Amino acid sequence: MLKLILVFILSATHISIVQAQKLKKHTEQFGNYKEVWHVDKTSKFRCGESYLLNVKTKDTLAIGNYFNASRTGVWKFNQDKTGVEYMVYDYTNDSLIFLNQLLVADSFLVKTALGYEVQKVDRPLIYVGAENEIKRTIAQDIDIPVEFMKEGKLGLSVLQYFVDEQGNLTGPKLVSGFCREIENSVNQKIAMLPGKFLPAVVNGHTTASSFFVRINVGLLGSELLSGDGVPPYIQHVDVQYGTGTTVVKRVSVRTEIRTVDFSEMR
Repeated sequence: MLKLILVFILSATHISIVQAQKLKKHTEQFGNYKEVWHVDKTSKFRCGESYLLNVKTKDTLAIGNYFNASRTGVWKFNQDKTGVEYMVYDYTNDSLIFLNQLLVADSFLVKTALGYEVQKVDRPLIYVGAENEIKRTIAQDIDIPVEFMKEGKLGLSVLQYFVDEQGNLTGPKLVSGFCREIENSVNQKIAMLPGKFLPAVVNGHTTASSFFVRINVGLLGSELLSGDGVPPYIQHVDVQYGTGTTVVKRVSVRTEIRTVDFSEMR
């Protein structure tokens, strides 16, 4: 019996080692955040444990597992600023286990007979993920054309998205255009979000809602609502860039070409 137990333990250990050998660890840091995940060497898909850290506060903002590039099992999400538990979601059973009601808004932009209006809600539209994950995803490596930076252009892009009663995302509707490359980049990032949307709830019923993505490129914060003044249905991202001059020293090499009269060498 003991021999069988030892064989089982050794086999399980071997399987774990083989599985571990198939996964390659990746780490990426952007601003105050660091994401760690693993990729299956064979399939090239995200697999295994993944977590998101705020390196400034040392808080773990999100932790869970991937399987074939999709989130699976129970994921835990914490508040960005304090590390307080924000949300727990079971991706396998597609169910919300916990939501900290103190950290979500009590009003949102929802669909009514008159259009979309700000109303009191039982639950606002929720993106299943770490707090502010949408804004971090948008801000990470956003595409700004080089010519815009050279010319020092400043501006504002506003895109509107819609989420129906089942949590399906549609859009965007261009509200204010500034740079097509930036707007396309934002839309691609929104489309690739790994989480899902939970629809807003009003009087016990799910309802359609809407939110805006506002990209401020270079404008001073005093010219816009920012920080705590931004309504919950606006995902506001500040993008700053700098311009500079690079001096390149070039060395000119002169090549002298001589003509030789081979008749003199005979």
